[in-house]
Amino acid sequence: MASSSTIDYEIITDPWDPKCVSACTMYFPGKEPEDTELLLEKIRGKLDERIHNHTLAEEYRIMNDQIVKSQGFDVDFSKLRYLFDFQPAFLDEVYPLGKPDTGRVYFGRLAAEAVEIYNKREGTSFELVEVEKTNIYLNSGKFYFITFVAKDSWNQTKLFQAKVIHVFCREIVHSFCRLKPNQQVTCVDEESFAKKAPISKEASITRKKKRKHSITN
Repeated sequence: MASSSTIDYEIITDPWDPKCVSACTMYFPGKEPEDTELLLEKIRGKLDERIHNHTLAEEYRIMNDQIVKSQGFDVDFSKLRYLFDFQPAFLDEVYPLGKPDTGRVYFGRLAAEAVEIYNKREGTSFELVEVEKTNIYLNSGKFYFITFVAKDSWNQTKLFQAKVIHVFCREIVHSFCRLKPNQQVTCVDEESFAKKAPISKEASITRKKKRKHSITN
């Protein structure tokens, strides 16, 4: 699989740019195929459970505002009544491009590749734990916005976000992988400290001398 280290966190909305992500409705209202309502129910719940009654123009704005604000990773699909080409993945169902694997397995492989690239770049040793969710933008290819959990060598977990592009449904391009912004920093617990190799007496004395020397200077 081909990969790229191109960093493009911000959502591109220029329709002439091949990396543009701008959600549109897949069908005109009233022209949807018969099975569209079933898909909508899977995404958002049954019609009588929805509390919003937005116009198509309002839903278009709500959808794309969320995509831009979260850079594609956090969208509340329950607020929408129309079927857009930006949708959540059903992780526990077979993913068409990953047959016979489920979405959880397929996107798990992509997330594992993404965090491996991240480790090489940052000098870290995170390992994939599980995929939390994935959003898919359907275009000439597919844009995957994967949120997943990874752990470090002390078993401390962090949320990661990876953007992966399936170019024309043939080539996989890793756009970026990063720690999810603004997540709470967790402290290493006592058990993790206990697992860490103790500092020898000689090393401790050396550190104290260096600290004392830096203070006097």
